[in-house]
Amino acid sequence: MEIVAKPYAIVLAGGRGSRLPIAGSIPKQFAPKFDDEEHGKVTFVQDVVRMITDEVIKPSRVIVVVTNEEQRDYAIDQLTPFKVPSTNVVMFDPHLGYVAVMAAAADYIRRHEEKAVAFITPSDSHIEGQEELTMAIMAACNEARNGRSVLVGAKVADANIVGGCGNAQYDSSEEGPFYEILDFIEKPAKYGPDRVKQILMDDNTVVNTGLYAVRVDKFCKAYPMEKIDALLKKYYDEGSEKTDLGLDPTDMVKKLNMKLLIGGFEWKDCGTLDAYYKIQRVTPNHRNASIGKIIRYECLDGLFVCATKGVRMYASFIKGGIAAIAYMTPAGGVNVAVINMKMSQSVGKITDYLESGDPMPYQLMAANNTVMPSNLSSVTKVAFLGVQNIFVFVNRLENGDINVNISGNGECIYTMAAAA
Repeated sequence: MEIVAKPYAIVLAGGRGSRLPIAGSIPKQFAPKFDDEEHGKVTFVQDVVRMITDEVIKPSRVIVVVTNEEQRDYAIDQLTPFKVPSTNVVMFDPHLGYVAVMAAAADYIRRHEEKAVAFITPSDSHIEGQEELTMAIMAACNEARNGRSVLVGAKVADANIVGGCGNAQYDSSEEGPFYEILDFIEKPAKYGPDRVKQILMDDNTVVNTGLYAVRVDKFCKAYPMEKIDALLKKYYDEGSEKTDLGLDPTDMVKKLNMKLLIGGFEWKDCGTLDAYYKIQRVTPNHRNASIGKIIRYECLDGLFVCATKGVRMYASFIKGGIAAIAYMTPAGGVNVAVINMKMSQSVGKITDYLESGDPMPYQLMAANNTVMPSNLSSVTKVAFLGVQNIFVFVNRLENGDINVNISGNGECIYTMAAAA
């Protein structure tokens, strides 16, 4: 299949990613995604740009959307080696929200090329299957060139992903590869586990991957910037407590009369620690995964360890389902978090605590955890979420590196105990 005209890409790289505190204050999309001998250190946004520019999209036509100066600096630094021009990193108001920021990016492209096609992608998911993704981009962009917007869906068997994402129900009686979308269910987990089970059993429902192909003039007609600017002005005038303009992704699918294309690739959401763990490279002797300089011993299956430069982590006697995270602070101290990976909706509270000036340690639905005094002159903060019987000791070496020792004392069983 050949594509009739080279499309643009809109890479959504704003947001904080508070449920995934893998690298301190670094936003998730600019934090390490892989760190091993095979891949080296590759961040989320670098991996996305690498895959979409493999064949179809030129790096010079990749527009990276950010919402503050820090994100812009990270994007320019990380994507310059991938030949994305620094002028293509565009900053928009963070209160625009998901749909409105896509409209703003589409308008930005439209002013350069009236009827350009844009392939829209988040920067924090994970795709396996380069050839299948390339084919999906080609097919979706060719369809969008003819004025028909496309949502790219994926067949997913993971109940956690299905429950926390949007799901498109389609008319499976059609021949394809493009299908009519009959219904769109946003985050079905809020309707209970039975609704998620039903979707998993349906043969005509796919997860919304957040991948879209649109013609920018069509998108801008559906969401004109003058109306979005008016909404933004009203937002500031009224001092709204909402975090965005409230434009609904479900409404966007209907408003643009999107067609569905089912991608043949494997897609995973990386919004939570347990999902992130599943895409990591495990160690040879245990089903544990890590990013950073780690020394492990006597760890049982299912431990995820993450440490940034200058931090070495020792972990022992820790059972599965736990993430041990340590990172240097700008002041030269270290923050440590030991987290039950299944408690993704509460991780943001731990992130807020670590970034605050509150005293340490902090325990949320955790008990019987111990923090030994360290020899660091600057403040060290330690937080626990949904774990018990964890021992943490932090010390600085003569060369300036920091050692973090985390032990489960032989039996780390994270029952939901009352907060200590």
